[in-house]
Amino acid sequence: MKKILWLLLLSAFALSAQAAKPDQAGKEKAKMAQEMAKAKKAEKAALKEAKLAELKKQGGNKDALDDGKERAKELKEQVKEKADKAREKLDKEKDKTQKTADKVKQEAQGLEKQAEKKAQQKQKELDKGSEQGKESREKRKKWWKFWE
Repeated sequence: MKKILWLLLLSAFALSAQAAKPDQAGKEKAKMAQEMAKAKKAEKAALKEAKLAELKKQGGNKDALDDGKERAKELKEQVKEKADKAREKLDKEKDKTQKTADKVKQEAQGLEKQAEKKAQQKQKELDKGSEQGKESREKRKKWWKFWE
């Protein structure tokens, strides 16, 4: 009886966990993002229209047009400067990562050399001494190798 109750309880829990999401779940954020994008586009278009209307009021004054061209040039230069700074940052980051990679390689090579030296030293230690000493070293168990 208890087993049946547990089975029913578990099956009810499993079915509720597998319940499908409603169709509208998660779509609200996407709609809001789309509305925000549309609002930004509309705002930009309104600003452009206002600038054009202002230029038309001035009668297409050449000075106003020249000022606009100069402003555009200044903006282009600012964008170029920002791009150059970003490239310099990227180059610095690449240099840093390259240096750390080289350091890691050198450390790895150093560790390999150290391991080789230890292996050679152990071999030399085994070759030293009398026959009786060699046998006792081979038979001796280290305290941390209690399972052997």
